[in-house]
Amino acid sequence: MARQLSSDDPEFSHRMTTSQPITKVMRWMTLWRALGVLAVLFAVLCLILGQGKEFFVAALTAALLLTYASWHERNRSP
Repeated sequence: MARQLSSDDPEFSHRMTTSQPITKVMRWMTLWRALGVLAVLFAVLCLILGQGKEFFVAALTAALLLTYASWHERNRSP
């Protein structure tokens, strides 16, 4: 069936077998990375609103969360 589809419509078959960018992002995203990305967004919002101290707290939180996610992933893999 897959060979038949591939020969009938190669473009559609190619789209169905290759992963989309959103799929790659969802595979990359973990709870810690999601929290880190959210903290980055808060840091940027604080920077835009002119909240200096809050920017540094959010940026530090983001750095810690993303560093922990990277360290945890590296130590979890065999």
